[in-house]
Amino acid sequence: MKPEKKKRIVHIKSALPLFGTAALIVLLALIFPLYRLWALLLSAALAVGCYFALEHVFPGRDEVIIEELYTGNKELDEQIKYSRGVLERFRAAAATAGDERVSSLITRIADSAEGIIDEVIQDPNDRGDAYTFFSYYMPTMDQLLGYYTQFALSGKGENARESKKRIEGCLEMVAGSFEKFQDKLYRNEAVEVKASVDVLKLMLRTDGLAQKPDAASTIASATAGAVDDALKAIDSISAQLQNEAALEQNKTQTAAQ
Repeated sequence: MKPEKKKRIVHIKSALPLFGTAALIVLLALIFPLYRLWALLLSAALAVGCYFALEHVFPGRDEVIIEELYTGNKELDEQIKYSRGVLERFRAAAATAGDERVSSLITRIADSAEGIIDEVIQDPNDRGDAYTFFSYYMPTMDQLLGYYTQFALSGKGENARESKKRIEGCLEMVAGSFEKFQDKLYRNEAVEVKASVDVLKLMLRTDGLAQKPDAASTIASATAGAVDDALKAIDSISAQLQNEAALEQNKTQTAAQ
């Protein structure tokens, strides 16, 4: 789940009232003897009036500032800040890859990495699992994609071509692994969703708003589960017996020799 970013509105004043007032002061200095008190006071009053009049005409603009979210843990927040910079370099590498497949893989890596960062911020229970991601995977991929961009833009020679190929060869694995890790972080939400759905169904049935499952379907479901468990147990025992038989055969062959 992507955390909602904080937004704040900042009012930016227009510079036109200040410039207009400055121009008026210069004009008044040419007209009035500002070394006299009355002229100085009159000029000051006119300048103030001009400033407020122009500020009303040119009020400036409101700008929405989006604040990045963090965890409050200083060390982890430093890693998140660094990783966000890495994400920008990932997307730049995807844009300049020059190969549609490579660009797509780098984009997948960047999307998954962004999802992992958001989930770590959202759920404190996921932060212990993300240590290796922040301390090793992100810096390593940052370095590799930096080399890849360098080789793609100006690299010539066998070493550059081979290194570029090696990096391209690992992108599929990295993209898949990042996506699996992102999905792993959703396990807490999955448990919560399952519990919420079960409670919702129970409440609806209790209040008579939904049909209760009949006994036949309940028994069938339980039987199917029991059969599956039994088949798994039989497969496990069969595999164990085959391993033991193979070991005995090897011992017999060794003794015969």
